[in-house]
Amino acid sequence: MKLPEKLTKLKAYDPITGTYAVRLDANESYFDLPDVLKAKIADAIEQVDFNRYPDPFATEVVNAFAAYYNISPDCVCAGNGSDEIITLLLNCFMTRGQKLVTVSPDFSMYGVYASLAEIEVVTVPKKENLQIDMDALISACQQADAAVFSNPCNPTSLGVARSEIIRLVESAPECLIIVDEAYMDFWDESVLDLVTKYDNLIVLRTCSKAMGLAAVRMGFAVSDPYKTNLLRAAKSPYNCDAISQVICATVLRETSLLQHCRDEIIVQTQRLYASLTELAQRYTDIIDTVYAPRTNFVFVKTAYAREIFEQLEQAGIAVRCFPNGLRICAGTRREQTILLSELEKILQPD
Repeated sequence: MKLPEKLTKLKAYDPITGTYAVRLDANESYFDLPDVLKAKIADAIEQVDFNRYPDPFATEVVNAFAAYYNISPDCVCAGNGSDEIITLLLNCFMTRGQKLVTVSPDFSMYGVYASLAEIEVVTVPKKENLQIDMDALISACQQADAAVFSNPCNPTSLGVARSEIIRLVESAPECLIIVDEAYMDFWDESVLDLVTKYDNLIVLRTCSKAMGLAAVRMGFAVSDPYKTNLLRAAKSPYNCDAISQVICATVLRETSLLQHCRDEIIVQTQRLYASLTELAQRYTDIIDTVYAPRTNFVFVKTAYAREIFEQLEQAGIAVRCFPNGLRICAGTRREQTILLSELEKILQPD
């Protein structure tokens, strides 16, 4: 049996696995849910009828998400993580042979999902400073059917201002612009409120980062009611399981807790950025740039990324390695102290 090349050439996503004393590689929140909230979740789970299928439209969690962000639930479709929604959008809102614009560097799975949908990918390189070249992106989108990119960006930690996203959406009205705002809770340049103003805009959100629910695969697409209804029709009938719905809805109603955790993560991210910047100033021959983050992680540009990564790994510290740098998530103060102490050992001359 001959399998299609689009499948046989794929390489599985390869996150770091194993046990580490310090995990700063997956951009997870370092806050676990408090025991009181876990008890609330446990009580809610007891009410689940395990012999019944879940709510196909995830009504409770959609309403909680909409209330948290002050938008209409008619504009929200829930998915089994943002990845499911991205896959749906590329397979159902586009057809084989159409053009999808991406930027580089960015989240690697956009291109993977596009190749499986047999969509042509047009990649716009970022500037030397890793910022999106908006004029080049606009030009590409004016000749394409859709575009997808993260804002703020994974892995660079940089962001595009709301005004520039609006310029893009208005300059390419025939191109579907998919803005992945997985990290926007840590910044304030969202275009979430504009989905009913622009019919070529879809915004993606997740509960995996600021909300500390990486273990619960729940993502959301926000668009005008017409496209939302199309997406609800295209998804599988019971795509979000009942347990995930209960957990996510319960957590989303804890507004004060979520905002406190977000604010603390931002503080720790800025602390990490300042510490890494100080290191860069002392080891200019090793660290090229430490980028000011709009996320819960910091990107460090260095030609020695692989060597530093491997030595940190040997010390029980996991970060994410890229060809041109390291992505380091903001952990607790204790985790940062351990990281920085080990970096000093690695970077200091013999």
